[in-house]
Amino acid sequence: MAKAQSVDPDRIPRILLAALYPKQVWYFLAACMALVSLCHVISVLYAYHTRQHVSKPTTEDGPLRHRLSWRRLPLAAVNLYRIIAFRWSLTLPGNYTFNVADFMLTTTYITIIFTWSFINSTNTLGQKYDPKYWANRCAHIAGVQLPLMTALGMKNNFISFLTGVSFDKLEYLHRLSARVIMVLFWAHAFGRVALEISPLDAVTPWFRIGVAGASALTILCLLSIRPLRTRNYEFFLALHLLLGVLALAGAYVHAGEFGYEVYIWPALFLWGVDRVFRLLRGLLVNAQFWAATGEGKKKKTMWSTASVCVLSNDNFLRILVDAPPYFLWRPGQSAYLTLAGAQSIAEAHPFTIAYSTREEKDEGRERLAFILRVRTGFTRRLLKSVLSSSPEGNSKEFKAFLDGPYGSPPVVRGYERVVFICGGSGVSFGLPLLLDLLQANDNPRLRRILFVWAIRDRDQIEWMKEPLTRSLTSSSKLDVEIRLHLTSAPEDTQVAVGDDEGGTGTESPASSEEKQASSKEQPLPGVPTAHLLRGRPDIKAILDTEVDGLRGGAVSVNVCGTPQLGTSVRRALASPARFMDVMRGGPSVVLHVEGFGGTGVGSV
Repeated sequence: MAKAQSVDPDRIPRILLAALYPKQVWYFLAACMALVSLCHVISVLYAYHTRQHVSKPTTEDGPLRHRLSWRRLPLAAVNLYRIIAFRWSLTLPGNYTFNVADFMLTTTYITIIFTWSFINSTNTLGQKYDPKYWANRCAHIAGVQLPLMTALGMKNNFISFLTGVSFDKLEYLHRLSARVIMVLFWAHAFGRVALEISPLDAVTPWFRIGVAGASALTILCLLSIRPLRTRNYEFFLALHLLLGVLALAGAYVHAGEFGYEVYIWPALFLWGVDRVFRLLRGLLVNAQFWAATGEGKKKKTMWSTASVCVLSNDNFLRILVDAPPYFLWRPGQSAYLTLAGAQSIAEAHPFTIAYSTREEKDEGRERLAFILRVRTGFTRRLLKSVLSSSPEGNSKEFKAFLDGPYGSPPVVRGYERVVFICGGSGVSFGLPLLLDLLQANDNPRLRRILFVWAIRDRDQIEWMKEPLTRSLTSSSKLDVEIRLHLTSAPEDTQVAVGDDEGGTGTESPASSEEKQASSKEQPLPGVPTAHLLRGRPDIKAILDTEVDGLRGGAVSVNVCGTPQLGTSVRRALASPARFMDVMRGGPSVVLHVEGFGGTGVGSV
């Protein structure tokens, strides 16, 4: 009589936990996204309400504060939360900046994922962390994270739509989830090795494909480290596409061997939907151009015309692109631009739309202006192409293809005061928001706008002179102040020049006479309310004046520049003493930092 096979008492509980815990992880993540989405909806509705239903200013100028008002406690608490969560930050070597919100989000996500992966893994014999429990569970939890990782890296994703967080600011979470998934993949692999994989399994296609997929993701995660990623970003993008597809395809084939492909195919579906949507939108938007033929007739074309001009000692470029008729964009948004002849037609680069103009000679067609700082890669090749195009070497025309717009810019309407602080080409972000405020007619609360721009070359003023002068002339009711800080030191002073994109708010030692001479205001001809100053802006003094000079209401502070500039602004607004200031009637302060390369932290 055959001996009965022993029953494994751990089989049923570990199968149940392996099926239950991935769902619980998703429930937790979905709840977090729902909470952020709810806050976003409330914020949008509040901004809309203040714009539509306030008929006159509700504040007064002056530093006078009242006694403590407990009715202002909720507003003061919100401001304290913004200070602690988003403005208390730590800067590490290499310009890595982590605020409390970044740290808490990172640690919470990692803790949740690995807690659910390894909790309750003690078997019936008392052995803790039995690989039979956690080896496959790690794979399941990694699998259900793949759709989230894919969505966070998409240009068009529902997470941005629900939360109001721009796709470029979600890239940090995209990289974080990818690295966590990589660790779970290898934990699954080592766990199965610990359970002694049979030689037959080791040579099967599903095993080899699984190892190949995990290896592709590992290589991709290593290459995504910032120094390697930025050294040759275009090469990284090509590898990102190849290795990303290999990782997803390998995971799908490997999981399909055991009937778990349901965890993987949503990621492939989302990736495909994003590519198809971008292609269709690009074709539909760009197919609206009409070009004249030799017979006087017109025909459709897929390409726009872009004029590239060299600015400021070959350090910056301006691109003017004919906008498709149905290209609808908001100030602060960006677009992906492909220039035929300067790059591959499959290659596109994102740039912020600085402003728009209309050419009366061409039936009033709108032209979009982009300001680019020349670095390495595409911008350097584009500069060389323009310089070699003609004896003058200062402009050249290309065929252009637009994809966009993208981005979730801050809502700057509905505030009593709005402050813009820009460095170098960061003016591309602040300028369109400023022009929108000057041209708007539905913003009765607004009383004052301060625009601070740190530049190294006086010629850079010409970038914004024409659209700014036109808007200031048509908007005379607002108190608008333009401060242009020329950070290049004059020959007879020793004022620190700071970084490439304007100062960070700190200066090297210099005599008081030198500092006073460097900061003397000079009116700027041709631009109303604008003044030119020598030296770097004193960020803290500027913000203290603007905030302390208002009773009640709210101040919107918007920054775009180098990481150092963003750090200076955060520090200037990071004092917990503002909690008591709001309690006594001081204004609420909202900060938005838009970093170069999409490294901003959003509205805080």
